[in-house]
Amino acid sequence: MEYKITGFQSACAEYHEDILSLDERYRIGAPSVFIIEASGSSHTLGLKTKDKLIIDRSLKPIKGELVLLVLGGEFKLTHFLPELLKNQDPDSGDFIWGVVTTILRELR
Repeated sequence: MEYKITGFQSACAEYHEDILSLDERYRIGAPSVFIIEASGSSHTLGLKTKDKLIIDRSLKPIKGELVLLVLGGEFKLTHFLPELLKNQDPDSGDFIWGVVTTILRELR
């Protein structure tokens, strides 16, 4: 956003902040980004039922990150280990589907 200043600048102009856009912050419009809802809870993964997970399929996972796997035709969430890439077999239908970038939790 561009501002034209005429005369004296407002004393609070230095505190101006851009509008917060969740679409831009979490890249919601990107074709590689998906939002899914957790159907169960997992203490080890820090997830609760109905948490929303933002998953980016364009990212290469880093050790320890939460990833969504496809194993035997079913989705499974787990922390990424490099061995998972070695064990991928697209012919069997097992592969890393995407990297969880954000967990959104409703409090009410």
